Amino acid sequence: MKKKLLILWICIPLAIIFSVAAVFAVGSRYTLHTNIFLGTDTVPKAEVRLSDENVARMTDVRMENGELIFEFEALNPGKTSVNISYVYGDDVIPMHERTFDVNSLGTLIDFTEGIIKFNGVQYIVYAALAVLFVFQFVMLWMFTDYRKKGDFSYPMIACGGIGLYNLVMFAYILYKLLNNVIDSVSTLLMLITETGLLFLFGLTPVMLVISVMLAVSNIWLIRNEGRRPVNTLGIIFAILWFAGMVLTFGSGYLFMLWGIQYPKALRLILIYLIAYFECMLLSTVTCTYLATKYTPALDRDYIIILGCGIRKDGGLTPLLKGRVDSAVAFGKKQYEQTGKHAVYVPSGGQGDDEVISESEAMKNYLLGIGIPPERIILEDKSVNTMQNMQFSKKVIEDHGGAINKKKVAFATTNYHVFRGYILARKNGFEAKGISAKTKPYFYFNAFLREFIGLLVDQKWKHIGYIVLIVSLILALYHFS
Repeated sequence: MKKKLLILWICIPLAIIFSVAAVFAVGSRYTLHTNIFLGTDTVPKAEVRLSDENVARMTDVRMENGELIFEFEALNPGKTSVNISYVYGDDVIPMHERTFDVNSLGTLIDFTEGIIKFNGVQYIVYAALAVLFVFQFVMLWMFTDYRKKGDFSYPMIACGGIGLYNLVMFAYILYKLLNNVIDSVSTLLMLITETGLLFLFGLTPVMLVISVMLAVSNIWLIRNEGRRPVNTLGIIFAILWFAGMVLTFGSGYLFMLWGIQYPKALRLILIYLIAYFECMLLSTVTCTYLATKYTPALDRDYIIILGCGIRKDGGLTPLLKGRVDSAVAFGKKQYEQTGKHAVYVPSGGQGDDEVISESEAMKNYLLGIGIPPERIILEDKSVNTMQNMQFSKKVIEDHGGAINKKKVAFATTNYHVFRGYILARKNGFEAKGISAKTKPYFYFNAFLREFIGLLVDQKWKHIGYIVLIVSLILALYHFS
């Protein structure tokens, strides 16, 4: 992955060097497009007055495709105001006063009305598009690589989320460029800030459906599994998302009714933060789903079966039976195609209300369906998924040596597979997930659990991204 990111880090300075070189080559001259079309090819009489003639001078005035165009040339660093008037018929028509600034590099910049224009702006746009394209290519390359290798992780989610947003920005800027809309740095900055609003508006129907589905699945979950804080995540998310939409799309009307001036920069920050989190949520949904569809290679030495609650008589619940059956089905398929047997590692301790440990219950079931005892090793101390992975690692190493030299899989319910990847990696080993089906209301809640897990696990990175987003928006808003 470092080599892929290196391509991006090489591309960025190259784009900057290209932009500076291109602007340096053509920036000493400035072509002023007046957007005045006189309907004739005859150049009108024009008068140009500069407050400081040592800064710049006019070199040419012409008609091009019916438009009145002036050419200026930089002389020395400094600022000057420019007043232009031209004769049309019997009238002398003054144009709006302009402000020119020649910097130390000799670039003549038009700062009129906060619109930053100079010859070479198009090269900056080309360079920005090139960086966005390479960035998108690298993100897609990394995301695809993660998927092919079965490396389901929080970095994979980040690649998907950032790549999704970058794709929208790239397509939007390219569309505007092809339609000759980008004629200044200010316009480019405006398009970048508009992307957040465009993204948010375009995703609203999708997010509305997701929010409704999450809320409905939570109500279903509560009815079947009881009221617990974790079972209300979808409802909480739906409320927060709706509040965010009101504050962004409906903010102008609300604050106008209340007689409060709503800072545009604050609204823009809110738009970008919501868009950022929506990207991460959609990527989480995608990666969680892909994790359930990934099929490990048929070369596993061990298959950890993650435990959950058992029945009062020591039998398996449908949820736990599904996990064991999926593990056994994978093991049988592997033996049929490769002749290699896998060792099963039922993992789970004994709860206060359980007659035997979850691992013992799974072992009894495995023996009952014909799995020989020598292919079963128990881990009967764990009380949560983190300990499942931690203690199973020790059991495997005691049985067969260093786990990093073994091919390991784990079997769990589909909503739990992505978390299994994360926790195995946190315990220092790689394992591939085997998915067992379950009821839909578990599945939807898992999306939010993994999304929250992403935010918590990578909290400092996300805080850094948020600070960067807020800083950039404030800087761009002030600059423009």
